[in-house]
Amino acid sequence: MSIQLPVADIEGGFLVVNTRFAPGTVLPTHLHTGAVHGYTTKGSWHYREYGAASMNTPGSYIYEPAGSTHTLVASTEEVTEALFIIHGAFLNYDEDGNYVGHFDAAVTRKVYVDTLEQQGDEIPDFVIGGNCTYGRR
Repeated sequence: MSIQLPVADIEGGFLVVNTRFAPGTVLPTHLHTGAVHGYTTKGSWHYREYGAASMNTPGSYIYEPAGSTHTLVASTEEVTEALFIIHGAFLNYDEDGNYVGHFDAAVTRKVYVDTLEQQGDEIPDFVIGGNCTYGRR
């Protein structure tokens, strides 16, 4: 999985993330503390808990209300790309239902910047706060 992070608004409590899932990617089961909006641009994905009835394909829009819990499963056939606007945090659980960590705007921004630095990649400008300024941290 790879991401692009155009917005990480810690004060506003949300982030915008472009995702790219390799074929067969399965995210940890997670609970959203805030609403999520998603738009699929390439490939397909669904929720393990709901099967084919939850399939998202290019042009699909999805709304996930706060409190929803699910496991995202990407297509095994092709790369999948989707844009997500995530409010609040998502709490990750292992296969036994034990809490194993969370991601929110602050955590995501730190992991994103740290990963780019470790890879030797340039850190792009992105929106960093409720004041709509741009920065690298």
